[in-house]
Amino acid sequence: MISLGVLFAVLASVVYGLSDVVSGTVVRRYSTASLALWAQVTGLLVLGAAVAVRRPELSGPAVAWGLGAGAVGAVGVLAFYTALQRGRTSVVTPVAGAGVILPVLFGILAGESLGWRSGLGVVAAAVGIIVVAAAPEDATPVLEPVLAGHPVPGRTQPVPTYDGCVPAARPGSGRSSLVFAVLAALAFGVFFILLEQATDGGRPSGADQAAFDVALVVAVAVQLGALAVTLLAATRHTRACLSPGRSLAFPAIGVGLLDVGADLLVTLAVDLGPLAVVGPLASLDPVVAVLFATVVLRERVHRVTAIGVVVALLGIVLVATG
Repeated sequence: MISLGVLFAVLASVVYGLSDVVSGTVVRRYSTASLALWAQVTGLLVLGAAVAVRRPELSGPAVAWGLGAGAVGAVGVLAFYTALQRGRTSVVTPVAGAGVILPVLFGILAGESLGWRSGLGVVAAAVGIIVVAAAPEDATPVLEPVLAGHPVPGRTQPVPTYDGCVPAARPGSGRSSLVFAVLAALAFGVFFILLEQATDGGRPSGADQAAFDVALVVAVAVQLGALAVTLLAATRHTRACLSPGRSLAFPAIGVGLLDVGADLLVTLAVDLGPLAVVGPLASLDPVVAVLFATVVLRERVHRVTAIGVVVALLGIVLVATG
């Protein structure tokens, strides 16, 4: 019988995967900070309403660890959005998803055993990232070209972009997307580790607090920590860049709702199951994102890159099922 922790982790992966795809299309037209900012504001409003209704008991350690997890997670989100802005969803998501290795390694250091599938998966994920990084550059730029010092507005990059809202295409954008994807992977891996500490400290001594209330407290702290980092990143943009026009507000709200739902699911999963199991299972969103990007969005990638993507995805699945 499938445990609730495993079920919540898999559902979180599906929701995160859908969020990845939506985010990948939005950040081609808007800044990473603007999307993250309004998505997080949406999530915080939803969680704030839930807190007002449930009135969960607060725990100092849960809030502190949650704030730290949110701050690290925000670094990962901004790096991930930047990678999506410069690269292709079907390439970036498997690399960022390889952060699943860190919770497994943390579990080993904490005394947990590693099965042969998980060990093979760690190696496969690392090899896949190396193959993707070494693959030849795609000749087709993801971002629009620049004329007369300003980016040319188009389907993937409308006006205004001159204040740094969206970076102009330049040689090496594909390579830099991998650098940001690796940074995101590291941040996401650390996020899961800190999240476990937050849920462990979520129940005050002697209290019998419901799992959802623990998840709610931690999720609010995570959102606050993430919003602080995002606001800092947003200071480099103009108000026009961050203004939530209709074409940004609707997808940002959608991303915010998807992310807050996935955050609650993954927090519940980490609270109910061992990190070495639910961490990887909650990191299967690259599978959803890659399938959607290649089948629905019809993204094309170099053959060598495709091999690396498949190997990385195989590694993630092996770790998750090991």
